[in-house]
Amino acid sequence: MDSLFLFQFACFIFMLVNAFIVALSHLHVRWENKRYERSRWMIVAALIGLAIQYVLQMTFGFRAMHDNLGAVINILLYTPCFSLISIGIYNIETTRANLRKMILMCSGIYAAIIVVFCVGISLHHSLYIREGLYLMLTLFCVSVFYCIYMIIQEMIRRKNMLETMAATDLLPYVRYSRASVIILWLAVLAMPVAICSTTLLYIVGPAVLLALLFFNLTFIALGSSYIPTEELLDKEEENQRSGEKKPLQQLSEERRDFIQNSLDQWCMDLGYKDCNVNMLTLSRTLCISKNELSLFFDQCLHSNFRIWLSEIRLNAAKKMMLEYPDYSNDIISAECGFSCRTHLYRIFKTKEGCSPTEWRDFQSTDVAQNDTNSA
Repeated sequence: MDSLFLFQFACFIFMLVNAFIVALSHLHVRWENKRYERSRWMIVAALIGLAIQYVLQMTFGFRAMHDNLGAVINILLYTPCFSLISIGIYNIETTRANLRKMILMCSGIYAAIIVVFCVGISLHHSLYIREGLYLMLTLFCVSVFYCIYMIIQEMIRRKNMLETMAATDLLPYVRYSRASVIILWLAVLAMPVAICSTTLLYIVGPAVLLALLFFNLTFIALGSSYIPTEELLDKEEENQRSGEKKPLQQLSEERRDFIQNSLDQWCMDLGYKDCNVNMLTLSRTLCISKNELSLFFDQCLHSNFRIWLSEIRLNAAKKMMLEYPDYSNDIISAECGFSCRTHLYRIFKTKEGCSPTEWRDFQSTDVAQNDTNSA
């Protein structure tokens, strides 16, 4: 049993274990989101596909026969697996319309790879397709770079949208976005080497496997800490289909007063305690259109929904800290609508320049000094 077979067997076990971990993590999510779950099973299918690739390599010994022969099989199976992982990431970020475009593009490139493979076999009557291999590798690289480019563009656009329309903690999303793109780039840079050279495979291969492991852990972490705001994406898709661009309007004084009173009443009813509230859910609750709310925040408050709600929650947290000094930061964050304690901490650092505990201690010291001076 040679070292190449052992390495392929280790990769096969690694892929199956990772597929099992990603699938099993479904049982540990705090909530279910259809968009995220679709992405989960795409990634699981891709990992199983990679495991099948190693079974074929071990069974028929393509790589052991020749590097070029192994590379042909690798490209045929790596391309759809990588595309499936990329589509799984893209699915979390984008609307269904954009997702269909990416699926069609990836399918078209893979179809071209299949055509090159079939033509090469017909010309050379074997799997040693010579120059066809380099054309297949070029198409594979085009597919990879296209997927990564589309993911980066969608992440930037989606982050801007969430900053305006959502009031949840964006840090888990930002971390996931950056980590997934960096890991994909590492895989891209290493993949051609791993495909074409068995010698370098022993060096590059473990690095690619490690990157894939970190990607899976990052994906699982996203599922336990962040809800993809599906309704925002669906609403955006409706706007894209309608293609209507309404001119900027000015709210009447009467309408401004009505919106302000509605927001005040919503705050009095503790609507801000819902950590998943966004512009769409708020507009439905108040029976006020999203466009009117956006105009009100922009024209009257000179702010946006995210900043306004953060200030409401921050003030509620300060009030609760003073009224209930024994409450922990976990209780305060949950009662005031923050998605987690770290979100509360970051808001305090941004607005007050200190942590919640430091602010609480400062207020206690200030009150004690005032009592002493009064006495």
